[in-house]
Amino acid sequence: MSPVEREPFLAWPTWPAFRRALALSAGFALLFALVYGGADRLTSLHSVRWRVDLPGELAIPFFAPLSAVYLSMNVVLALGPWVLRREGEFEALVWTLTAELCAAGIFFVLFPAALKFPQPDVTGFWGPFFKAADTLNLDHNLFPSLHVAFACTTAAAFGARRGPTGRAALNVWAAAVAASTVLTHQHHILDVVGGVALAAAAHRYVHRRFDRMPA
Repeated sequence: MSPVEREPFLAWPTWPAFRRALALSAGFALLFALVYGGADRLTSLHSVRWRVDLPGELAIPFFAPLSAVYLSMNVVLALGPWVLRREGEFEALVWTLTAELCAAGIFFVLFPAALKFPQPDVTGFWGPFFKAADTLNLDHNLFPSLHVAFACTTAAAFGARRGPTGRAALNVWAAAVAASTVLTHQHHILDVVGGVALAAAAHRYVHRRFDRMPA
């Protein structure tokens, strides 16, 4: 077991590292609001849409409880400063997410996709969960799924600090998040494929360049 794997998964970072992580998080949150919200707003101004649903895909059932899994991506991502505590780790994650955000924003504006699933009416216990997921997802930012890209990227970054079991658990979580985007009718299958491809490209060309953690 490597020294990194022996460290606790969650721990309080040093104050300088924590302050740096807060500053990076605030900057990323602002950029996310501008790019993600701006792309959604621009697309709402016209009616051009590309169909990305596959034949028979609209028969996929809706499963409201997976709204909680969908929302878990935001919770897990927020743990970044307490997981990625070594110098350069959190910065590498933020730069990778930033690259994904900017690349996806271009697709959202130039190739706006159409969501063909009917809007579900969810009541009861899972109603607030679905409403929160649906609100965060906005209306028009579909291909590639940034939610899936962020989940895959977070799992890869966090998994670098774990052994095989921990990495497998994080990969299962990312796969569950990806499945939840379709089973809560927030995305189509091709959106998910695009999100995975975006995460793979960003990991190869961005994360590896900025991550200074020793192998």
